[in-house]
Amino acid sequence: MFRRRVGLKALAAVLALFSLAASAHADSDIAQLIAEGDAYDAKLDNMRALEAYLQAEKLGATGAATLYRIARQYALRMNDTTSESAQRDLAETALTYAKRAIAADPNSAKAQLSAAVCYGRLVPYVSSKQKVEYSRLIKQHADAALQLDPTDSYAWHILGVWNYELAKMGPFMRGVVKVVYGGIPEASNEEAARLLRKAVEIAPDRVSHHVELGRTYLALGMKAQARSELQRGLALPDREKDDPVSKKRAREALAEL
Repeated sequence: MFRRRVGLKALAAVLALFSLAASAHADSDIAQLIAEGDAYDAKLDNMRALEAYLQAEKLGATGAATLYRIARQYALRMNDTTSESAQRDLAETALTYAKRAIAADPNSAKAQLSAAVCYGRLVPYVSSKQKVEYSRLIKQHADAALQLDPTDSYAWHILGVWNYELAKMGPFMRGVVKVVYGGIPEASNEEAARLLRKAVEIAPDRVSHHVELGRTYLALGMKAQARSELQRGLALPDREKDDPVSKKRAREALAEL
């Protein structure tokens, strides 16, 4: 009996060692896949980045850091298709992952920001009432992201654009906003410009910050400042998947000057 107990203990110890080794190997594979995904993301190869992150998820990487990365890739892949139904499907999948990231870690600034971005991506495909509800959620998650990490330029950017979009709403949408919010939230182009200037200050090499600040200046009638920011945005190299779209908006805004 004694020998049997010793044998069982030895077997358990060996199995534990195998388990630790397997876990360490899986962790190493996950880290490599995340690094590969990040490298592909930097090259704007979103398909391969997504494949790497999804493989990491299959190996057990279900934390916020993996999930918001997956959300980002699904959102960016919307630029690779002209099908509205496909774009909406991608945006909804992205939002699902962003919500999972928040559930995994509510204090992750990037998870909160990911949700704000995904709701924004879905806005063109939903009803007027949903647009307003999503607008509320965009601000809620962007505010949370900014509180958690005030150095993230894109959180400032999203709140700036939120102000810009609400400031230009027509009477019909203002009525819908009043129903959903219970009143009209405070929003102005002046506040939009302040927030976007902060985004530019933090990340002056980001095309979209300059373009949206330029468009806001144009709405304020500040034509010289608008031209300067729009031209600065156009002069920067494309570094992000959305940069060509931002530059198209810049050229359209310059045509109004």
